[in-house]
Amino acid sequence: MANNKNTTKAAEPKKYIVSTPVKNYCGVGAGGIQFAYGKAEVCEGTVLEWYREHGYGIEEVAELGTDGKADA
Repeated sequence: MANNKNTTKAAEPKKYIVSTPVKNYCGVGAGGIQFAYGKAEVCEGTVLEWYREHGYGIEEVAELGTDGKADA
């Protein structure tokens, strides 16, 4: 029997750091996102767009390449 495993890896969603308008806020925000010291990691999607529309800071997380350095 042939081995038909799919070797292609599904693309992982991009990740972003969301910064609160209140410095060092710790607690739960919209969509159940847990903030610590004013920051939380969020995947792309509707929750991220909500934060963007409401004035939160958004910064894309750099992906690490195979050499351990951030991809350009």
